[in-house]
Amino acid sequence: MLPKRVSIRLNLLATATALALVIPAFTGFGTVGDGEARRDHVARWVPHMPFSLGAWRTRVGNLEEAVRGFVTGEPPHTEAAHPVQASLFAPEDGATPLANYAPPEGWLRGTTSAAPDAVKLLGDDSEAFYLALTAYKNADFAAGDAASANLHAGLSDAAAHWAGLKLHPREAGFKRLSAFLEQHPDWPAAEWLRKRAEESLVGERQPDKVVQAWFEDAPPATPYGKYALAKALAREGDFDTAAFYARDAWREDDLPQSFENQFLKELGELLTVQDHKYRADRMFYAGKNGPALRAAELAGKDVVLLARARLGGDKPAAALPPALQNDPTLLFSRVRALNSAKKFAEAGALLRKAPTDPAKAVDGDAWWMERRQTSRKLLDIGDADTAYVVASQHAARSTSNKVEAEFQAGWIALRFLDDPARAARHFAKLDQVAETPLQKSRALYWRGRAAEALDAPEDDIRARDFYRRAAAHSTTFYGQLASAKLGAEDRPLRPAPATAKAEERHEAVRVVELLLATGDKEVAAPLALDAAKNMTEAKQVAALGQVIASQRDAKLSLVFGKSASYRGVPLDDVAFPSYGIPDFEALPNSASRSVVYAIARQESAFDPKAVSSAGAMGLMQMIASTARHTAYQHGVAFDLSRMLSEPSFNAKLGAAHLGILLGEYRGAYLLTFAAYNAGGGRVKQWMDAYGDPRKASVDPIDWVERIPIAETRNYVQRVMENFVVYRAKFGDTETRAPQVEMAHAGL
Repeated sequence: MLPKRVSIRLNLLATATALALVIPAFTGFGTVGDGEARRDHVARWVPHMPFSLGAWRTRVGNLEEAVRGFVTGEPPHTEAAHPVQASLFAPEDGATPLANYAPPEGWLRGTTSAAPDAVKLLGDDSEAFYLALTAYKNADFAAGDAASANLHAGLSDAAAHWAGLKLHPREAGFKRLSAFLEQHPDWPAAEWLRKRAEESLVGERQPDKVVQAWFEDAPPATPYGKYALAKALAREGDFDTAAFYARDAWREDDLPQSFENQFLKELGELLTVQDHKYRADRMFYAGKNGPALRAAELAGKDVVLLARARLGGDKPAAALPPALQNDPTLLFSRVRALNSAKKFAEAGALLRKAPTDPAKAVDGDAWWMERRQTSRKLLDIGDADTAYVVASQHAARSTSNKVEAEFQAGWIALRFLDDPARAARHFAKLDQVAETPLQKSRALYWRGRAAEALDAPEDDIRARDFYRRAAAHSTTFYGQLASAKLGAEDRPLRPAPATAKAEERHEAVRVVELLLATGDKEVAAPLALDAAKNMTEAKQVAALGQVIASQRDAKLSLVFGKSASYRGVPLDDVAFPSYGIPDFEALPNSASRSVVYAIARQESAFDPKAVSSAGAMGLMQMIASTARHTAYQHGVAFDLSRMLSEPSFNAKLGAAHLGILLGEYRGAYLLTFAAYNAGGGRVKQWMDAYGDPRKASVDPIDWVERIPIAETRNYVQRVMENFVVYRAKFGDTETRAPQVEMAHAGL
């Protein structure tokens, strides 16, 4: 038996431990945001109540990873498979989350059974089609070919074969892949299949004549293709062209180490010291230190010293020869270290010396990440002049980063330097590089703001024209703001184009319809998404959207509708589904249906099974402590398992939590949505730093654009635009229009 004093101490310790575990769950004490918010957190803060996050850092990548992997089979960091994907997953659009575009258990593999709708479409081919599709999906190409021989319709044969190639390209082999692409060059995922064929050229060691014949119509698209063609050309004695492809692959492509060794063994003599230095630099910017050091060793001892200095800080850098002291990569290391140490004024001074030529910058996007942070922090400490210089001298490479850089420079010039002429030049550049509706509407809106600020009669006419063009993108944040500028009636939903008649429909539309009828969504969904980028006629895209909408799959509708909008085809009813959230009995003071749909569209893409890396769950991506506390406040029995098993329960608690936040922020949507994403503590910090956007003295648009976390900045805009659309779609006139709190913007 323990002595009484020890027993008392242990009991006190147990009680304290229990309280430490229980209190955070019910009060939110000690809770911080996910992702960047968590990394930036230093001092403990206590929000008024727990909050729902949903791991925005994870969410931004999830839709990209899920759908890109779904369509291409490639991890998202490798490349966007085609322009639709590149625009669909632009960073400013990213926060449509998808933990996994995953069907029910067994969706990706296994047998296919007959369905009544499919029998109607296939007729006598039904049984043979099911046999062929099942065989191809299981990588049994011989059995698939045998079953396909009994099919009368070429379309169903190709659809079944395509499924096998998409799921098992390596087992299919070069001959089968190339034959299919020759017969069906315009089918969905053709570009992806072509890349897999290039890999097969190397893996199967195809003869030089086969390699050269394959690349007669199109240049290599992968490092494997460049390697195969360079080898074939070198053996013929065409060393100049061989060197071109070898150097391009070595400089610009990522190679597994095993293939890197093979590449150097076969083609190393075609590479120069400059090629090795360039690769070492590129790998350094990408944070791939192993490949960077290997390439540095090939470039010579000075480059090895430089590589070690980049990793080791100032002491090794001091030992470098004078010629390397001003190397851009070393400067980059110093800037990054200064930003990490929060020495933003010093970082800004160094960035004035940074390369502005994209070729010398090597990785202009990596430089832009440092420039963006430094510029915004300089703005926070009141140095708008240097903030502008840092942003405007960018060498960004990707479209999304060019868009962000030109916007930031123009916005600082207009709103903080009062220089609308200079701002107008940046917004014009932004308009030139913009590709997506989000980017175009943003560019045009701010061109209008800059023209207004010039304050000449002709500029006012130009401003209204910019606003009119921006307002055409009526489902976007800035398109809606432009519409308000014009005093137009709030009608964000655009009429859909006419659909192609049944007999006129593109074969991709008919194939998707056929596969969906069989229940093979894992084949039909990526096919549909990829088909949208190949179709040039709006009526065909609209017909495919009609087929997609008939499935009542909110996730698939959302993604397809969004991709269609990037092709210039407004399928707003598809992109903003009014299904996906089951009916529930709302708790007192809950948020409206339109607010709930706006959040769910962005948080989970209507995926009731979505779980983030931070543990945010279900449709509304609530973390356990938030959900539990919300239930406790309303006297609702809480069972954690119901957050994933019962979408209506998840939505009920999410709506109630949103209602609490709306009450806390006196109905302010901007603050509510920001708090739902990043937490009440963060919102308080931003209000202290940038003012209260509810006050007439604070421009709410500037307030949103000053949010220091890019993901939250994007999130608030996306949810606001969703809310405007759903409010109109549901006729939610009892809910205050979000434009009310934006009315003093730009004044």
